[in-house]
Amino acid sequence: MFAVIDVGGSHSPYVTGIFRDRKVPKVSKTSAIEAIGHQDKTAEQSPHKSSSSFQTRFYEQVQAFSETTPSALLARDIMASPVTSLSLHTSLAQAWELVKDKRFRHIPIHSQKGTLVGILSDRDLARGTVESALAGIKGSAYLAKVSIEPYVSHPVLVAAPEATLLAIARVLLEERIGAIPVVSQDKALLGMITRSDILRVIVSHPQFEQWG
Repeated sequence: MFAVIDVGGSHSPYVTGIFRDRKVPKVSKTSAIEAIGHQDKTAEQSPHKSSSSFQTRFYEQVQAFSETTPSALLARDIMASPVTSLSLHTSLAQAWELVKDKRFRHIPIHSQKGTLVGILSDRDLARGTVESALAGIKGSAYLAKVSIEPYVSHPVLVAAPEATLLAIARVLLEERIGAIPVVSQDKALLGMITRSDILRVIVSHPQFEQWG
């Protein structure tokens, strides 16, 4: 259901807690992603005390939504598609233009071969801009000469189109990430799912007002 893609484009299975050393406490003792797809009430009802209240509330809302929805929603049902991606060799100035025009917060990054190799967030862009300014590079004309490559986050965690809404929400909670690309079996980029996409689905639920 989930996989990790490194900067070279290689895929490997995702295992909870070792995707990336983010220096944050684990949410649960789940040892493998397979546990996410099971209807394990003990795991689903864990208090997630180590997470922020927003992240915990987000997961609880998705859980409540999933329990009251007759059929499970899958990644392919809620993902944004088609997806705009950028090359590793894109400049900081070009990336900022895309963020400004499209209001994206997470941009998939591809190699020269078109393979997904990472994600660039608005925070990554801000870091690159600050570092460039500290190095004496200021203004869009100068940022056009600076590549985004050093600031791209990798490896990147991806989901299969068949991943369930609840499984995706739990992965976002576990890894404290805000977005996840959706890829096909042949590694083609199909779409993108952010927390905003998931919340958009939840608030459209007829019983949303009753959740307090």
